[in-house]
Amino acid sequence: MDQGRINLDWCASLLQGLVSAGLEQVVISPGSRNTPLTLATLLLPQLHHQVAVDERSAAFFALGMAVETGDPVALVCTSGTAVANWLPAVVEANSRQLPLILLSADRPWELQQCQANQTIDQVRLFGEQVRAFHQLSPPEASETALRRLQALGRELVREASRPCGGPVHVNLPLREPLVPEQIPPTLPTVPVAPCLPPRLSLQEGELQTLIESLDGRKGIIVCGLDAHSGALPALGAALGVPVLADPLSSLRYGSEASVIGQYDLFLRSVSRRAQLAVEWVLHFGATPVSATLQNFLDEQTAARHWWVDASGRTMDRQSMTVETLQASTASLCGQLLSAGLDPLAPAWLEAWQEADRQVALQLQKQPLPLEASILRHALEALPDRSLLFSGNSLAVRFLDAYSGKLDKSITVHGNRGASGIDGNLSTMAGIARACMGGAKVLGILGDLAFFHDLNALALARDQDMILLLFNNQGGGIFDFLPQQALPEYEACWRTPVPLDHGHIASAFGVDHFQVTDVQAFDEAFAAALRGQGLQLIEIVIDSAQTRELHEAVIAHWLN
Repeated sequence: MDQGRINLDWCASLLQGLVSAGLEQVVISPGSRNTPLTLATLLLPQLHHQVAVDERSAAFFALGMAVETGDPVALVCTSGTAVANWLPAVVEANSRQLPLILLSADRPWELQQCQANQTIDQVRLFGEQVRAFHQLSPPEASETALRRLQALGRELVREASRPCGGPVHVNLPLREPLVPEQIPPTLPTVPVAPCLPPRLSLQEGELQTLIESLDGRKGIIVCGLDAHSGALPALGAALGVPVLADPLSSLRYGSEASVIGQYDLFLRSVSRRAQLAVEWVLHFGATPVSATLQNFLDEQTAARHWWVDASGRTMDRQSMTVETLQASTASLCGQLLSAGLDPLAPAWLEAWQEADRQVALQLQKQPLPLEASILRHALEALPDRSLLFSGNSLAVRFLDAYSGKLDKSITVHGNRGASGIDGNLSTMAGIARACMGGAKVLGILGDLAFFHDLNALALARDQDMILLLFNNQGGGIFDFLPQQALPEYEACWRTPVPLDHGHIASAFGVDHFQVTDVQAFDEAFAAALRGQGLQLIEIVIDSAQTRELHEAVIAHWLN
């Protein structure tokens, strides 16, 4: 009996089931116990793989691929702490409902709880962060069991897919020997029949009630992360209401007149908020980045507020009950647009458009923080149909406040499910890998987020993408928070990390530019657009000046 071949056939059957449901991409981290899983991946001609040494980086890389394609991506690793390193990305995937298939190798039962090396309890290791967990028995040479594994593979893709998608975990105990006596040159292909998610729509009675609640009343459509449907601006136009587009919705970057992008500044005005009070809110996607917009929504205590979520989750605001409409964005927009809605009088939308124009004009007159100016120059220079990944903290907030609207298509991504500082560069690299050169990829990170994910340079260096590294010597976002006044602020909150980013880039074979002003940035960005592989542009920031200029911009709108 060739135990190594039994292991290979066992893992191959599971992967063939995954492939039959549409899996194409696997990210592998090296190890011994996962050898049968790795071999099966390499031998299945329908699978593409990427090797990533660091399991945490590997998981975020897979997450980035799932973000860009919407398709399931599998992860393979060995036993022990290797599996635990997936957790941050699993949390993000759970929050974002992204389809990760977690395939962890494990020691068999006879090596559990007996001090065997590299052995931990991997059963339900991710708790409620996964949609499903499956603990397999050790491999056996049973045709019935192999057929069941193929069926399980299809089941995993269904469990990971929308409308209630997210990561799923399979733990595979494998006995030695792990390598077959004879390795086949290839494994058979399988027919592919992808699992199609349902398109959830409102029932006729629900739809009619919603239409009656919207009809003739002043409302707004709020669009957050994952709400990037081209039908949303059309819905705003049909209703005669503004579409308040978070930068991560990608809806700001186009020519639609109903889209409003500068609300983070003009809604700071008390008089403006009173003028723009609403009677209803229709919310698609995640919670918006802007705290100003969130505060405005909390003030609308007399308004009806609906959240459109295909999985039926709930959202609550402090001041009101938010009702969930369990429908997909596309299907609900289609239902409403087909209903022959009568738009409001133009004055309502025009009031929002005028406020948006006033901000755009003011930002042209006023000195801006260096980060803001560079963001605006980078977005102007990006080709149409580019991809943008934004880190958290100050990066996404400055993108929100200063990017405005553009007459070009830019798809924007960010890890805002749990808003972590870890794994950002890995996610960006996965996005770039998934688009395979089909678009220019730009990323924006702070120096601490970059530091958290330095290992990702091993993955990112071969991807064609540009990274803007805002180096403000630590956690600049804390400069705007009350912790800034504490005596231990610098050591315990801002935590500057003294790194020579040029040396780091050189160690990984990455092109590096360092700039301190907009003119130098424009030259470096033009060169980076022509370059190949990862292009790292480090922008050295005077954080005190950034704070002073940003507060001056905000002060103009406080009235």
